[in-house]
Amino acid sequence: MSSADSSKSQPEENTHIYLDETVECSFQQSPRSTIKQGAPAGGETIKDHERPPTDGPGEKIHLQAKRSSGPSGFEITVNESIGSGGMAEVDAATQESLDREVALKRPRADRNTEDVAASLINEARLMANLDHPNIPPVHQLGFHENGQPVIVMKRVYGHSWRALLHDPTHPYWSDHPEVHLKQHLEILRQVCNAVEYAHEKRILHRDLKTDNVMVGDFGEVYLLDWGVAIELDKKGERKIDQFCGTLCFAAPEMLSPDVPLTRRTDVYLLGCILHEILTLELRHQGGNLKEMIDKALVSEPYEYNENVPPALGIIANKAAHRDPDERYQNAKDFRKAIDVHLSHYHAMDLLNSTKEKLASLEELYEKKTTKRQGFKFHEIAYLCRFGFQRVEKIAPDLEGAQAGLLRTLELQVLFELELGQIEAARRIIRLIHDTQPAWERLAALETLLKEVENKQHESNELSTQIQYKLMEELQKRKKE
Repeated sequence: MSSADSSKSQPEENTHIYLDETVECSFQQSPRSTIKQGAPAGGETIKDHERPPTDGPGEKIHLQAKRSSGPSGFEITVNESIGSGGMAEVDAATQESLDREVALKRPRADRNTEDVAASLINEARLMANLDHPNIPPVHQLGFHENGQPVIVMKRVYGHSWRALLHDPTHPYWSDHPEVHLKQHLEILRQVCNAVEYAHEKRILHRDLKTDNVMVGDFGEVYLLDWGVAIELDKKGERKIDQFCGTLCFAAPEMLSPDVPLTRRTDVYLLGCILHEILTLELRHQGGNLKEMIDKALVSEPYEYNENVPPALGIIANKAAHRDPDERYQNAKDFRKAIDVHLSHYHAMDLLNSTKEKLASLEELYEKKTTKRQGFKFHEIAYLCRFGFQRVEKIAPDLEGAQAGLLRTLELQVLFELELGQIEAARRIIRLIHDTQPAWERLAALETLLKEVENKQHESNELSTQIQYKLMEELQKRKKE
């Protein structure tokens, strides 16, 4: 390693990013706490939510369009608490005019400051520009009679992704028996879709983590908590002088005022999410705040163990590279890398189902089939050939597809030869020869074809001789 490289790997003595006294307190409470500008210790939490009881009216809120205006007729009934954090609280409620369930986000009663109000108003206005299936829509921004802002959003039911990730016995999994890693990657790609859309609107989330994702019982995925999101300039950049986000996921540039934040900052956070999926651990770990910050600044590549698919380890390290230029350049490229890996799962499913069809084909061949069974044989053989060829195309390194295809073709040759279909068998053998000329059983099939062809030729000659004999005998009888 050169001296220049060595210097790059060392954390800076002073990050120059402002970290106020609440950061140390938040870190001590939980390394996963979201640090917000002007917010007290503690981050917002997401809980698993069942539908709230509806009997009994709760608090009535008459929202105003502006702080200075009177009631607008927009009435909300608060039902129950959903969650609370260092700055805001979220309640389940009913919008009376439409009789629909909504979620209210407003400042905590003891945190109703101008800074908190401004933060919530900014969050509402940013989210109002994000019309995407994976982002809960904002229905209304109103004001309580005491002047505090109230965000009225879609009521989301589901489970914290963090809870699902760290609890394989969670009731959610009873209805989703598939491979959990595959399921988590599917969730991740939906989060990528939301991030990609936000980036198109020049909005940077800055706090991507499994804590801020909700997964519904029907597969819905929602990216929540846009409280520290910021707008990028026309060049897609934004410099900051105070840290906001979650330290155990933080990209190095989030701790340096000299390096602008870009879309690649969120890509880093996506890489940290993938790291947590693969290891169930935080990307940055430390016994104190300084150690955590140093880990983020260095962002050394992680050595994943043999239980982690190598391709996913490479994706995670590339996304969470210290140098933004070495990362995936946007959320779309990161998602595409995940898609390539997911295609192997799809290929494995197809391979297994096609192997089951091949077993049925073997069984039909052993039955020495009738004409009707012959039709069925050809139908299953076609499905086997298509399945194995498709697997080879989407996952060429996957073992079993080529062997399955060759066995299917071999059975077809044997089947056709037993029926005396010489030309059909010859075409299949030619196909094998063109694609796999070194296949060990090809020579045996070619020999068998010649044997059957010779027998058929001898049989045809004998048949011809018998016909001549019969004709001679008929002619002789006519003369008599």
